[in-house]
Amino acid sequence: MALRTSGPAAAARGEGVPGSPRAWFIVGMLVILMALNYADKLAFGLAANPIIEEFGLTATQYGFANSIFYVPFFIATLVVGFYANRTTTTWLLGVIAVLWGVAQISMVFAAGLGMILFSRLLLGGSEGPTYGLVNHAAFKWLREADRSLASSLLSAGGSLGVMIGAPVLTWLIVEHGWRAAFIASGVASIAWCAVWMFVGKEGPLTGAGEGKGAQGKAAEQGGAELDGAAGPEPAAAPAAEPGFWQIVRTPTFIAVSLAAFAANWGISVKLAFMPLYVQNVLGLTEHQTSVYLMVSQLFTMLCVYVGLAFLIKALMGRGVSSRAARGVLGGVCLLVAGVSLFGFVLLPLVPLKLGVSILGALGLIAFPVGSTVIGQIAPTGKRAGVLGAYAAVYGVAGVIGPLVTGLFADAGATQAAGLDSGLLFWGGLTLVCGVVAVAFTRPELDARRLAAGR
Repeated sequence: MALRTSGPAAAARGEGVPGSPRAWFIVGMLVILMALNYADKLAFGLAANPIIEEFGLTATQYGFANSIFYVPFFIATLVVGFYANRTTTTWLLGVIAVLWGVAQISMVFAAGLGMILFSRLLLGGSEGPTYGLVNHAAFKWLREADRSLASSLLSAGGSLGVMIGAPVLTWLIVEHGWRAAFIASGVASIAWCAVWMFVGKEGPLTGAGEGKGAQGKAAEQGGAELDGAAGPEPAAAPAAEPGFWQIVRTPTFIAVSLAAFAANWGISVKLAFMPLYVQNVLGLTEHQTSVYLMVSQLFTMLCVYVGLAFLIKALMGRGVSSRAARGVLGGVCLLVAGVSLFGFVLLPLVPLKLGVSILGALGLIAFPVGSTVIGQIAPTGKRAGVLGAYAAVYGVAGVIGPLVTGLFADAGATQAAGLDSGLLFWGGLTLVCGVVAVAFTRPELDARRLAAGR
């Protein structure tokens, strides 16, 4: 496949213009990739009971199998993030999608814990860089004003994957055995790659500098003409870019990384243990579990990723600062999520528990908020590496979360009591990180300090 960037002719047609229909088509393809990403992860959680029974796993062993997924996830996120600064993201996304397929299909041959761990390691290593890469790829097509919405849509892709994957994978597990679910998700990932090889393309805002270079200038000029602007202004002398370590030491980077750490702790624990909890503790059937997951993800997609994204965009359009519209709002959502977890454990009635638990999804706004804020403080040439570092920080939560929850489950007087303790720990962590996000997410201030070389 020829990897191309948009030139003047494409800009004249609107194809290579930031925010063009072509740009949103690329975002749509990346949303589908994120949906497949979460469907792949969901398969292991939905198949938890048959896998545990077939291989005689304890809760700690099962938690370890989930945690080990995030060890190569963490490493690959860092390595590929830096590499993506120096190459095109188009082919990288195709390669990782194929590796997902191989990892999922390899589960068919599992005869014990060893093959399960191999599959989880391969899947984790190939899925680790995904979120940073899809945001980096999308941002090459979009102006800053459109990036919050795009990042939220990309995050919503995960909810879409769970919402569609839950009933489909559950049906496959119940009717055809748990291995069928892994085959289906693996084939879907490979099919996405086949389509992407024909339609994937680099955006006009490349790492050479947004709006710099012949192609970037043509794209920006084309966008200005479409917006009715007079044309490009004379280029100012470029300022020295802040270094990687300067960026990751800012309070803003630390705050959004910790917020995403809490959110990812929740995702990893929820994918691994929530199907087990609602079935073994609350008494839901497999099909009732899939309905609960669908409703939860529908709320996440419509209210969190889309609804809050439009709210943030509207607030920014009215002149509200990024600190307030993104940092404070995102932190408050984390605080609500933490409180909802305590309600899920402590409230008496199952319907009430399930209803309150859905509010926990509000904390997931931390992902698009963090990615967009990093886009504010990191220049294009450093952005992929900084996004990779951001994803690596929150990826650590995936390593720790399922293992800690499994240890809680085995250490409790009953598995239910142990899981309750693990969920309360998750709630407390979320509250702490929410406070940090509200207090220290200050992108405008940190961007000015970085620009001044401080």
